[in-house]
Amino acid sequence: MLVSGTGVANTLAGQVSLTGLNADLDQQPVVLNAYSAQFTWQPNTKFALSGWFTASYPRLIGRGDGEILSYALTFAFPDVGLLGFVVGAEPYLTSFSGGNPQSFKVDLPLHIEAFYRHQFNNNISLTSGFIWLTAPNQDNNNDDNVIATIRTTFQF
Repeated sequence: MLVSGTGVANTLAGQVSLTGLNADLDQQPVVLNAYSAQFTWQPNTKFALSGWFTASYPRLIGRGDGEILSYALTFAFPDVGLLGFVVGAEPYLTSFSGGNPQSFKVDLPLHIEAFYRHQFNNNISLTSGFIWLTAPNQDNNNDDNVIATIRTTFQF
């Protein structure tokens, strides 16, 4: 199962299960309306700015309605390998009305990332980076998380 965002957003404050262990929660019909806008602006070959905003409105039929937001700005410098920065908010639940939601906070879960891609040849590149997550699970009382990443890409 692939999930993105806070645990609160992915379970709609405990209204649905991610583990498949609670069959009652997993049998809830869901309707989702999502709206998104993205942009990219590259004024020259040395800099690109892009970003996105997404608002999702999940409805658990007969149980309640929620709102999930996500947004970010990215800064890329393709002239130096590929140096990039991302600052934004991972998908987080801002509200849930109805049903029986668990108590949850709506602290802003920032995602701050820096990465660099080194192209060895036309077929192989290595991307290293760091990700800093503030307010994990959208709760400022949780310790921040720092993640180091390394990815090798083979293109043939």
